[in-house]
Amino acid sequence: MRMATACDRFCVQTVTESMRRAHGSDARAWPAPAVGYNRRSHPAPRRSPISHVMTGKLSIAIVICAVIAALVSMYVVPAADRPAPAASDAAADGVETPALPRIALAPAAGSGQSAWHGHRIASATAATPAQMRAAFERSPDLFALLQSLQTAARAGDAEARWLVSRIHEYCAPVARSPVGYARDSELIDSLGLQAGAALRDARDRVGRRCARFVPTDAPSFVQLVEAREDAALAGSLAAEAALLAMGAPLADDDAYRADLVERVQASRDPEAFVALAPAMGVAASGDIALEGRVAGTQRAEVAWNIAGCRLGQPCGPDSALMTHYCANGGICARNGRQDFETFVRDAALPREDAEEIETMVDVLVNKETDEQVGMVSR
Repeated sequence: MRMATACDRFCVQTVTESMRRAHGSDARAWPAPAVGYNRRSHPAPRRSPISHVMTGKLSIAIVICAVIAALVSMYVVPAADRPAPAASDAAADGVETPALPRIALAPAAGSGQSAWHGHRIASATAATPAQMRAAFERSPDLFALLQSLQTAARAGDAEARWLVSRIHEYCAPVARSPVGYARDSELIDSLGLQAGAALRDARDRVGRRCARFVPTDAPSFVQLVEAREDAALAGSLAAEAALLAMGAPLADDDAYRADLVERVQASRDPEAFVALAPAMGVAASGDIALEGRVAGTQRAEVAWNIAGCRLGQPCGPDSALMTHYCANGGICARNGRQDFETFVRDAALPREDAEEIETMVDVLVNKETDEQVGMVSR
């Protein structure tokens, strides 16, 4: 991706990395599992595959940026009260969001409310999976959405359980330290970098949508794994795929991993494709269970994401996928109107890489033969 200057790009990524160390702002950088946790240790956070195509020569200004980043990582974050969501947040989205109580309440059964109301679920038990997913992408108040999903999640609804875990993961950087998160965003804005504008916008979007979360709402890595295990056992393929990507699959053997990948591809579930993508990148390199699959390279991870987009996963400028790359990884689109696929093409990919990714996407979306998959993977 072509940023304004090499210094701008370096500052954004360096400051973001420092904030992840200070506040745990990366959704993948969860605390280590507690002693006695019997699953495989979760993998160390990896740099996004797209970041490898955005490196370049840096100017002497790197020294100045490094000093700024070091200062960011050292300051202490004070405790904060739960922030009230700004009235303009919902108004800007054209939705009137009621102020819900802190306790988890859901509409009573038979209340006569429709399943879909604005950008939140009025009765998750009557909503379809597609409506729940749309609510996650569009809701200006994810705390309100979380409340409305709780009853269905407790009743065992697989999609509700999966989306509850997604909300907690999406909002974790804010929940861990609301005041610290806001101050980090202000610092990025104060740097005055052109590349920092997109990062600030993405962080502001997360901050607005997660404004009512507090530190006690932030799950540990183990808690997130357990929540996704519950969703997977209830029937969520996306949650099962996410567990593999987190290094905590339901089963840890070659046959299971091969079968899971086969089930995800056969399902054509865009959410499952995107959830599985991190597991199909470099993390799958050398895995004999995935031999002959689109797996094992950084390009493969990108291909799984793009395939999910083409199958219907929201991948627009304000989507959760684009927001994750920018707000958590500092990897932001140069043009604020770009979707994920355009964003990847704009990342100055070599022609041969772009062609290989396109071939991989075709294999995944069009369910080509195993022989063709093997040709792509080698």
